[in-house]
Amino acid sequence: MIQKVVGDGRTVLTQDEVDKFLDAYGVPRAESYLVKNVDEAAMAASRVGFPVVLKVVSPDIVHKIDIGGVILGVNSEDTLRTQYQNLIESVRKAAPYAKIYGVYVQKTKKFDHELILGARKDIDFGTVILFGHGGIGVEYFRDFSIALPPLNQTLARRMMEETKIYRALSKGLRNVPPLDLRVLEEVVVKFSNLIVDFPEIAEMEINPLAASKDAICALDARMVLDPEALKITDRYTHLAILPYPIKYVVPWKLKDGTEVILRPIRPEDEQIEHELIKGLSNETSRFRFFGIIKELSHKDLVRFCNIDYDREMAIIAEVREGGKKKELGVSRLILEPGRKRGEFAVVVTDEYQGQGLGTKLIDMLIEIATEKNLESIYGLIQPENSVMIRLCEKMGFTIKRSVEEVIANLNLTS
Repeated sequence: MIQKVVGDGRTVLTQDEVDKFLDAYGVPRAESYLVKNVDEAAMAASRVGFPVVLKVVSPDIVHKIDIGGVILGVNSEDTLRTQYQNLIESVRKAAPYAKIYGVYVQKTKKFDHELILGARKDIDFGTVILFGHGGIGVEYFRDFSIALPPLNQTLARRMMEETKIYRALSKGLRNVPPLDLRVLEEVVVKFSNLIVDFPEIAEMEINPLAASKDAICALDARMVLDPEALKITDRYTHLAILPYPIKYVVPWKLKDGTEVILRPIRPEDEQIEHELIKGLSNETSRFRFFGIIKELSHKDLVRFCNIDYDREMAIIAEVREGGKKKELGVSRLILEPGRKRGEFAVVVTDEYQGQGLGTKLIDMLIEIATEKNLESIYGLIQPENSVMIRLCEKMGFTIKRSVEEVIANLNLTS
């Protein structure tokens, strides 16, 4: 569809075209029908039920309401037939240049809140996602927050929490119940997935995104394309943060046959990451952190779990015990500026050491570093950590010793 729109010499999609994107990604929207004449409009209105909203559909009109291209509260067929003609005449008078594709007939719905959910390309940060107070008061209230995609439900919630309207959404108001925020999070994540998958989108906006306790749906949406993005072969150049690298999710077995999942860390792994660190023995903690650490602040956990997969990688080993996820170990690789070298570290919880997990975690980092075209990786080891030193030697690392630390370096260019 995008290539066809650009081929037609357009950058702005019509409402029905945008709705196809929303439907494909499961973003709920109000029931609507594109009609070509007043008789079709009457049939559509009888199908969805009065009252309805009439909206002009034109690729040449971005803000329909500014030129009389939206009529609200149409309560009967007689009113619809009159207002349909008024709509067309008003648009032709205000925008004689505009090509009219038809009219959207949309079911009128009452909601407690009008929100805005949008995205646009920023010259410095790539595509950013915006959430906040929407409707016609969006410019007056200026209550919004932004985040970098891709978003999961944790990041979506944090973006919401930064707005003033969040309190009303989460706590409710007088005679207005709170929303089911999990449902709203899901809508934001679906929107984020859409934005991630299409670098051709220069701007997209759902306003209003209507929300009540029992339902959330898009009432109006627009999309503007960036034709230059069609020439780009890398699908993620529009993102400051790469999407979750699912290709690194690997099933594996320990020496004793225990099945584990090796995968990149996610922001929602804060709890199991905290439990891993808290459960380390003093010696293992000292070997990993060059000091005994049992507790991490929420800020530190966010930094550990919410990473930029382009500049950093953390692979965790996960099992399920009693229906709960448990982290057995984690390896990390952080790229230096210039992207020629990277520093690695690894830790395995005490009860699972000696099962080959440390070797496997480092091996995965070596593969990732090679894929990222690094020239070498290195790690700092405490001199008394003889097990780690022997492991690195066995894996081909060059060992350089000093009184305070040991540096293990692996050349990846030879």
